[in-house]
Amino acid sequence: MTIAGKEAPVPAASSARGAWRALERWSSTLLIVVLVALWEAMVLAFDIPSFLLPAPSEIAKLVVKEWSLIQMHSLATIWAVLTGYVAAVVFALFVSALMIRFPLFERLIMPIFVGLQSVPKIAIAPLILVWVGAGMGSKILVVMSIAFFPIVINTMAGFKEVDRGLYDVFHSVAATERQMLFKLRQPYAIPYIFAGLRIATTLAVLGAIVAEWLAASNGLGYLVLSGSFNFNTARSFAAIIALAIIGTAFFNLMSWLERRISWRTGINDSTAQV
Repeated sequence: MTIAGKEAPVPAASSARGAWRALERWSSTLLIVVLVALWEAMVLAFDIPSFLLPAPSEIAKLVVKEWSLIQMHSLATIWAVLTGYVAAVVFALFVSALMIRFPLFERLIMPIFVGLQSVPKIAIAPLILVWVGAGMGSKILVVMSIAFFPIVINTMAGFKEVDRGLYDVFHSVAATERQMLFKLRQPYAIPYIFAGLRIATTLAVLGAIVAEWLAASNGLGYLVLSGSFNFNTARSFAAIIALAIIGTAFFNLMSWLERRISWRTGINDSTAQV
């Protein structure tokens, strides 16, 4: 807009709001940059040996130097995480559908799930290695065993969180169990299911690392141990950073999928924002 042929001044309040929104959008990135700068400064100021705590610049140099090695181990971990995660999702949704259809089955099987979840997976993983053997199969089973439980719990909570009036309407028109599941329960359960899926993403990465620590010749977990055993702490930190990136990307992918699916079902979960 112009006034007497001149540009109208932009309101100061509008500029301040825009700057504040930009600061909020990049706040996490700025915090990471500040923390990395402090890390670098502290290592240089106190002359900390690299085998105790390498500087970020040293880790960056190692990543460039050993990029092909880190990439190879990252792909092995990503494959184990994705395969075990998908298996956990399919099995958890199938079991949840059975439990909501047959309440007796839920009363019988849920205490078993709770008991198994109470046992640390680091104690179960060696048994899986004995039964299946070292390799990709054991990693997938460990990932599946860790990621399975939160998906089941959240899915069952969502299936039960239905509007009582709509439930009575479906019964009054003699809706089938299939229609009850997909037309009534599933739309209400979407936010709950994705809450479980988001929790399971980080647990899936944890499961892959546990399996790689116990018996593996590849993967980022193996790379962390290799670096620590050889006092190559920079390599261990590079593998840890790669794990953090994988976990964050996986979590954000689930949040993006939730926003897409929740929009299509008319349900939105504000907690999906990261």
